[in-house]
Amino acid sequence: MAYAAFVTYRGNIWRLFTAEGLWSFTLWVPIWVVFLQGKGVTLTQIGVLEGVAWLITAFLEVPTGAVADRWGRRASIAMGQTLYALAMFLILTKALSPAFLLGYLLWNSSMAFASGADSALLYDTLKADGREDQAAKQAGRYAAIQQGSQGLAAIAGAAIATVDITLCFVICGVASLVSAGLVLTMKEPPHVEEDGLGRLGYWKNLQVAVRIAAKRPVVRTLLLLYATVLTLPLVVYYVLLQPYAIGVGLPIATLGVVVAGVQLTSVVASWLAHRATRYLALTSIATIAVGVLVVAQTLMGAVPSIPSIGLVLLVAMVPALLGPLFLARLNDLIPSAQRATILSLGALMFELGLAISMPLLLIAADRLGPPQAILISTAIFGVAAVPLLMLWRGAERRVATI
Repeated sequence: MAYAAFVTYRGNIWRLFTAEGLWSFTLWVPIWVVFLQGKGVTLTQIGVLEGVAWLITAFLEVPTGAVADRWGRRASIAMGQTLYALAMFLILTKALSPAFLLGYLLWNSSMAFASGADSALLYDTLKADGREDQAAKQAGRYAAIQQGSQGLAAIAGAAIATVDITLCFVICGVASLVSAGLVLTMKEPPHVEEDGLGRLGYWKNLQVAVRIAAKRPVVRTLLLLYATVLTLPLVVYYVLLQPYAIGVGLPIATLGVVVAGVQLTSVVASWLAHRATRYLALTSIATIAVGVLVVAQTLMGAVPSIPSIGLVLLVAMVPALLGPLFLARLNDLIPSAQRATILSLGALMFELGLAISMPLLLIAADRLGPPQAILISTAIFGVAAVPLLMLWRGAERRVATI
């Protein structure tokens, strides 16, 4: 411990932020469906591939989180980025060939090695330097860099695709490899052993992490609420927005401006999220945000029109605002040694939610129309989020009285 006092991990922050900016520069986002259709893959086949891919990713979340806790966060992140780069190159092979299918499965599942590990690495870096009070602020900046990079990539990707659509994947693959190399230059911060458990093996660490999440109501309910807030709004502003906008007569060129606005809103909300806690308690912020989300999506579904498209900015703002704050609170509640594993449980729930909700809501949009699908999404969100919000608020009050 005496040695740790003389070691600074400050360099980890800019390296992690830069690496995330490179990895999140996803040029394929505005063109991936068009690219796949150009290779002869139908929408139905894309739906099946997405469902399988997200399901595999979900089941990899907790085991990969345990890998990060046992063998190091930076190694886990670098592994995920390397596999992602491989996916970018394999996806360029013949459609539905074995190499293509492997690339498609790695496309999503490679991210499981980083989700949870990145947040744990950020928090433990701050804690090692005695700056854990900056967790919400730095988590917001991290999310803002992620969203900002994706927004710039969305604009650049559409332009690059007009020259050579495959370059969108090649550039992403190269950028991911550079990102992995940068991550490996970071210093692994200490994983502080708490509760007298000592350094645990892989399986024991996994069991302890699941037990903590299951037996502590404040952790359990916050993980579920976190996953709910991220999942259903994402389907609305990332998937349903496109057919909704086209259905109400918005030109495709203008849709690009809307997508850029969504990314910009997310950047601002993530960057400034920590400041909201200066004026309101986190439970109050979450309650207001959930209410805003429900109202915005309800109006989008009930009054389909070009002006209603603007409400998607509020839909995107809520998860961007609450995500960093929920992560910071979870980091305060869970032990360092099981941090990545427990955070991966939240990602597991998020990805299982996508594996189920994305196909179902797309089917609803196809049969009933995008506005009705948004209303169905809103109803599901309300049924899930409101009870979880009430349970979490109660659990937080009990924690405060201990």
